[in-house]
Amino acid sequence: MRSAVTPLVSFLILSLAGCSSTESAKPPVQTQTAMIQGDATSIYWLDERLGFPETLSERILMGDYGQYSTEYRWRKGIVREIQRDGEVLIDGKLTQQSFLIRYDSEGQAVYQQNRLDGDMRPLRTTDLVRYYQQAEQALSQARELNKSGHQFFQGYWSKGILEECFTDEEKALSFNAAVPSFILQRLNQEDNFIAAMGKVGRKMNTVDAIIALDNDSADCIERPDL
Repeated sequence: MRSAVTPLVSFLILSLAGCSSTESAKPPVQTQTAMIQGDATSIYWLDERLGFPETLSERILMGDYGQYSTEYRWRKGIVREIQRDGEVLIDGKLTQQSFLIRYDSEGQAVYQQNRLDGDMRPLRTTDLVRYYQQAEQALSQARELNKSGHQFFQGYWSKGILEECFTDEEKALSFNAAVPSFILQRLNQEDNFIAAMGKVGRKMNTVDAIIALDNDSADCIERPDL
């Protein structure tokens, strides 16, 4: 009897190990969301695996007040790294800033590299804490936006059809009442690049707000790669 039980136990162990390996190898669930708040537009690309965040890329557009990109990285649900690059308003002046911060499993900063206009400047402890909190806030915001149906999409609009960026899928568009009539007239008269937030469907996307409207030679907005 022992010789019959041993292979069965071994098979169960191997099967469980195989399931665990398969789960960890699954591609992350990706969501793209956006938010317009006053003069600032936030675009988020979020990767999650088995319900845990892995990477959140953020692009913030603030018009005359600057723009920057951030990448937040988690490990086992804990913020471990933040990297940012762009122009931010410091003391009333647009300043080029790039930084990299690494945190330990307790949320304490263990490494930092910060440049302002090319010069190395140490970050204050309050800044290190603030950026950690920003990571958690950005994650919460991206999840809530996605849950409430505020997806981000973009593509090239021509003759009533939107050809989505990076996928080449063709969609129809519907517009809610908040979209100004002069924009609808332009869309009906010209070929355009359009980036928007709203609801994404299989055959039709619904535009709640337009983030960018340009001629049809404009480039798609790419996910930050820091």
